[in-house]
Amino acid sequence: MCYFIPSLNLNQMEVKEKDYAFASGGLLWKILDRPKFEERSVKQRVFFVLVLMLLCWLPLAILSFIKLGPHPFYLLFLRDIATHVRFIIVLPILLIARQSLNNSFNHTITFFYETKIVNATNQDAFEKVMDRLEKLRNSKFVDLFILILVYIAFFIQEKSRINNATTYVPWHISDGHINAAGWWYLLFSLPLLQILLYRWFYTVFLWMYFLRKISRINLTLSTHHPDGYGGLGFLQYTQLSFFPVALAFSALAAGMLNNLIIFSGISIIDYKITIGSLLVVSGILYIFPLLLLMPMMAKVKRHYFMQYSLQSWPIAREYEKELEAYATTGEEKPDASWHVDLIGSFEKTQEMKIVLVDKTILIVFAVAVVLPFLPVIAQQVPLKTLLIDLLGKVLG
Repeated sequence: MCYFIPSLNLNQMEVKEKDYAFASGGLLWKILDRPKFEERSVKQRVFFVLVLMLLCWLPLAILSFIKLGPHPFYLLFLRDIATHVRFIIVLPILLIARQSLNNSFNHTITFFYETKIVNATNQDAFEKVMDRLEKLRNSKFVDLFILILVYIAFFIQEKSRINNATTYVPWHISDGHINAAGWWYLLFSLPLLQILLYRWFYTVFLWMYFLRKISRINLTLSTHHPDGYGGLGFLQYTQLSFFPVALAFSALAAGMLNNLIIFSGISIIDYKITIGSLLVVSGILYIFPLLLLMPMMAKVKRHYFMQYSLQSWPIAREYEKELEAYATTGEEKPDASWHVDLIGSFEKTQEMKIVLVDKTILIVFAVAVVLPFLPVIAQQVPLKTLLIDLLGKVLG
């Protein structure tokens, strides 16, 4: 997935081919990239994801059924919504989302060059950021750190599930010991998912790093650009590429809450703070990155305003003299067309928005967070009642 990126020099225009995708790297992706996963056909990629999903989930089902028997299998495993969500929904989403995000990011970098936002004056600084981003993406230290996190999580998982079996489904424990299904879960399925999750957290960090760094570069923006964001409106579409990731992370939380409701008899009202916290975290992860560009965009807006103001004074003074002469002699009425053009420039500058977060961004990520919780809410609040109350508030 490579795109032609123009490399701008003072003397000539060169073209180089480079892949800037940053949702790559990491142990899991290195394994997946060996068979050139993303270069295969859609059917082959879907088959590959399906096989990996079944490797994580199917042994758990088979081994649990053999160990527990039909009725306990239904009570303990089939009703374990959290496990099914992890490996049947979240895992495939996170695997498939990488290509979409990488394509979007590569198009974004291409657009920086094609629009001359990055040109001969700021190319070196911009490419230093990209080189640093590539090093961070391929950092072996990060791989090691993620492995340590997975190992710590393994220790916590083993202890907490035995000691806290009433609030989590103990299908992987028999007679106080982890059974075969439990070991497959703890040694293969869960670590695989955790590596993927941690890597996506790191990808979000890299996106924030990129935006923060380019906000310190003197990008060639213009308050006249019709997108109303100085020409950076296209970054909203890159941010929207994180929608599947936000949906997957929310589904994880909703699955866990669903288990607590089913097996512990708690009410969703007891976890309203948790759900609220999830909204806040989602805002930080998927909305806050665009806010990192605010200082730069405010600086651009202020620069253009002061520039137009400074350039307008000599013209305004000259126009005043022409008006006085016309009032005195009645000859040669002064041309005021410049005044209309100047007012238009000022108005475009004043209308430029310095916050890239708009209603679409807010709605999309709110949907990503709330949608997985609707089935959980429906368990305690009948859907019909929920819809009637909602319509009543909208219409009344």
